[in-house]
Amino acid sequence: MGMLTAKKKGRTPIVSGLFYPDDKAEMEARLRAFGLESGVGDKAGTGGGASAIIAPHGAWDFSGAVAAAAFSAAARGAGKVSRVVILGNIHQVEKPGVFFSDSHFFETPLGPLPVDLQLGESLRSCSTLFEVNDIPHLQETSVEVLLPMVRFCFPGAAIVPILAGGRQPGLISSLARALRIILEPIMANTLLVVSSNISIHPDEQMARRAAETCIQLLEENRKSELIAGLYDGRISACGGALIASLLESGLMDGKPARVVSGPQVRAQGERGDFTCYAGIAFENNQN
Repeated sequence: MGMLTAKKKGRTPIVSGLFYPDDKAEMEARLRAFGLESGVGDKAGTGGGASAIIAPHGAWDFSGAVAAAAFSAAARGAGKVSRVVILGNIHQVEKPGVFFSDSHFFETPLGPLPVDLQLGESLRSCSTLFEVNDIPHLQETSVEVLLPMVRFCFPGAAIVPILAGGRQPGLISSLARALRIILEPIMANTLLVVSSNISIHPDEQMARRAAETCIQLLEENRKSELIAGLYDGRISACGGALIASLLESGLMDGKPARVVSGPQVRAQGERGDFTCYAGIAFENNQN
């Protein structure tokens, strides 16, 4: 009897058809309407050359165009980006932690995205605070809503999905250190994506003010002040701890932040909060 081949495990979407289209043709038309070009064909590689982006994770009716603008700012790398490391926050935090997936692929309406399990394990091994646990990935949408854009713009890339819960400085500093150690040598072929809504607050004006403050600190490269505000909650980004980890890693040093879309404040959600969306790109000085 021949050796049994282990079946590859995939993560199935949970908000396809709700937050974004579940039909392939409809999705491709929607992405093009947002101004994105496929990573294959004559127009592949058009757009900016950002090394990292911050993109919102709301339903596409509200934040899709903003997220697409962020991806467009990195689309010039379609031919050379071989991996997309995507950081998302956990909305319902049962325990703090950084969680890697052991799924072999994440499914999207445009087809599957392979997971770079080897790179994920290299990152995970950097700290005893990190663990491989697919359960948060099966339940969370902050990474999922951006994956069709990854598949569309970078069809040849693998992904490393990372979820983080909590904003403990030690945890996020450990993630920053792991990103720096493992990714610095391969950044030429890597895109970093932080899934974050730039502010959220029960008061509309406060949501707008928090977003403007966050963006100003990013654009002025006031990294220490921004990280402190993200840690202590004065800057209310949903996913702000992951922005802090990106900045603290030092991988974006010398890459100015630029707002490519937004900020846009959307009406109150189910919990009565106002959410502000913005697309931000970290670009090489020569781009």
